[in-house]
Amino acid sequence: MFRRQFLIGAGAALLTAGLTEGCGGSPTSPGGGGGTPPPQPNPQPPPTPPPSTPASLRITRILAFGDSMTAGTTSPPFSLRALDAGLAQSYPFKLQTLLSSRYSSQTVSVFNAGFAGRKAFEDRSRLARSIADSSPELVILLEGANDLNSIVGPAVNAAIDATVAAMEDMVRDTAARNIPIMVATLPPQRLGGPKAGGVDYLGKYNNDLKTMALKKGAMLVDLNAQFPVALIGQDGLHPSELGYQTFADIVFDAIKTHYEIPPSTASR
Repeated sequence: MFRRQFLIGAGAALLTAGLTEGCGGSPTSPGGGGGTPPPQPNPQPPPTPPPSTPASLRITRILAFGDSMTAGTTSPPFSLRALDAGLAQSYPFKLQTLLSSRYSSQTVSVFNAGFAGRKAFEDRSRLARSIADSSPELVILLEGANDLNSIVGPAVNAAIDATVAAMEDMVRDTAARNIPIMVATLPPQRLGGPKAGGVDYLGKYNNDLKTMALKKGAMLVDLNAQFPVALIGQDGLHPSELGYQTFADIVFDAIKTHYEIPPSTASR
């Protein structure tokens, strides 16, 4: 009898221990699965992208031609100078900086042929000389402000027509040399400024200039439409240095649109 009770008690203890292990699990294995989970494979690093090719341009020599708004000055120089990017405040100099920064794998040259005080009707031969001196692959033409500022008398429309015709002559001469040309409209003038004599004529001149440029197949850069009058200086005509930077930004965008080779196709 004593042996039977001992066996029953031992069996109950073993059953209790088994139930405790099955329900509570191991203190280090909360799920009751027991053991150490299998090691996870190390994640593979992403593939290395192919080296990128910087953007480039189909042209590397640019001639900026015009008057003081190209030269970056407000008075004529004492003598002619060799063609380079010009004064640091000029838009061609700032354009050179923008182009060199973006197209770092190339040497892009901008030549400043701005000459303060010049008029479109007298600059046809000077443009030809500047082209011969710089051998450009693109000409940017911004001129006509001095012509408009010198209009006197009632024959306003005839004077504007003559200025547009002078610009057309330069566009035609450049195209005859198989050189692309960008024609820029004139920026606004500040009413009441001492050099804002053409403020009343800008609308007709710029409209007629755009018509001529499109007719002759020239590229058009509409500075006037993108340039706030707040960036015109106290004389009413010339931009501030920030204005010249805005000139450069606008022209840079036009060059990029027409001539940039995207990085993905630059090496083809």
